[in-house]
Amino acid sequence: MEKKFKNKLLVAGTIAAVGLFVGSNNSYISAKSYHKAVTKIAGNGNYAVYHSASKKGPSGKFTSTKYFKHAQIQSKKSIATKKGKFWKIIVDGRTVGWVNQNFFARNKISVANKVSLVQNNQYSFNTKDAINYVTDDTGTAVDANKVNVSKSKINSGTPGKTTVDYSYGKAKASVDVTVRSDKNEGIARANKTPKNGPKEVSTWKGSSKSSSRNWNAAHHYTPETRSNTFKANGLTLRTKLFQPRFVSLDYNKAGDKMGQVGVIPEGITVHGSNFTVAVFNSSKAQNGHLVSYDLKHINKFKAQNLLTLNWSTFKKYASHIKVSPYIKLGHGQAIGSSSKYVYVIANNNTSSNSDASEEILQIRKSDMKINQIWTFRISNYGSPRYIHNATFAGDNTMYCLFHNGGHGYYEYWKVTRSGDTWTPVEVGATKGNFVSNHSPVQGFTYDQKHSQFYVGFNDYIFKVDKDGTFKKTHHLNVRREIEGLSSYGNKLYVEFAQRGELTAGNTN
Repeated sequence: MEKKFKNKLLVAGTIAAVGLFVGSNNSYISAKSYHKAVTKIAGNGNYAVYHSASKKGPSGKFTSTKYFKHAQIQSKKSIATKKGKFWKIIVDGRTVGWVNQNFFARNKISVANKVSLVQNNQYSFNTKDAINYVTDDTGTAVDANKVNVSKSKINSGTPGKTTVDYSYGKAKASVDVTVRSDKNEGIARANKTPKNGPKEVSTWKGSSKSSSRNWNAAHHYTPETRSNTFKANGLTLRTKLFQPRFVSLDYNKAGDKMGQVGVIPEGITVHGSNFTVAVFNSSKAQNGHLVSYDLKHINKFKAQNLLTLNWSTFKKYASHIKVSPYIKLGHGQAIGSSSKYVYVIANNNTSSNSDASEEILQIRKSDMKINQIWTFRISNYGSPRYIHNATFAGDNTMYCLFHNGGHGYYEYWKVTRSGDTWTPVEVGATKGNFVSNHSPVQGFTYDQKHSQFYVGFNDYIFKVDKDGTFKKTHHLNVRREIEGLSSYGNKLYVEFAQRGELTAGNTN
């Protein structure tokens, strides 16, 4: 009886909520409301944004969608008017206004332009990994699992080309998946003699043991207002950007898994003023979002306050923060970038080692969508090297870190692309495990200027020469996890957890 009464109250409340007075004409409208927000996908056109909408149409034009085309867009209300259907959009978590439904990408499936697989009979490609997004006839994002595909998996053991067709309602797309012909691609000799490594250090297990000043219940997770300076054995890191907790509505407000952007950073890359971070809503998730910030246009404190910024600043920031669709990113810690692209190895971080190939996603910075996918493998003549951590030095070179736990050392691999072929060569190795409690690597990057690697565990950073020679240990003593390392020019960039904080210091 109590349940029925609550349901009646819920229905009555919903009816009351959708009867709204909007605008100066006090016309009664009937807007459709959603208990939780749906995710909307922007199209290519520019449309006006209005303060109000009624059955007669919109009113109070005040801005354009051109500022929000690459933002995270959600909505909880829509209305059918004489001038078409309009949606009240929420941009990066902030309610903005009403836009015509034609602004959205409707009946659309966006996929990678091509997929190229290394020959490997131990691996099959999941064709849904090539999907950027799928939308229905209103421009609302659809779970990729609901898409029909002509072939769900493609075994990479036999060379050849397969055209995969995708469909959902009226939406259609296709992509050619090619298995490359060289059966020896990826086979290389691991023959570098490991150099002496550092004395193993003891650190904690699990998540961060501390936080930034205000990222805690006592301070209600409020924004940070003071920069940090962290010093350790010649390395000085200073705050470059405190990131927003969410770039969307927060916990339990999204009606689909594509909506929430936050709250866990897992990997970073910096190229010029472009900073990109892989963000997940769960530490176990394989899919997430890439969020890109143009550091030239964003104050290191103000991005935390997207909901309360003055309108002109928010509009500017929204145009300089780009959010990818909800795509497969693996663990997000094998990441790098060039001037035009972000590269991610969408791996399985729960695999201790595997014969499987690994996917490299090339993602356009211009619109944050997957452009191409390759797979690669590294095999020491039958002994696989499944990569958990990698970085990219331009469009054609990546460096990979492999923990050879059975022999107690780390290997460094350079993998070079020519056309669609990725060729590995071992360049160095270091004895030891760096840390004593099997804590996983949480950051890896290559400093091109000094030909050296940086490897991060919890709040430790180890500097290692390209051939594996140990150079220095930096213990930052912040008790916050490192969530990615990146090197560009003469700078080392370090991301810390709780709150997401990008720091930078000089390399040497």
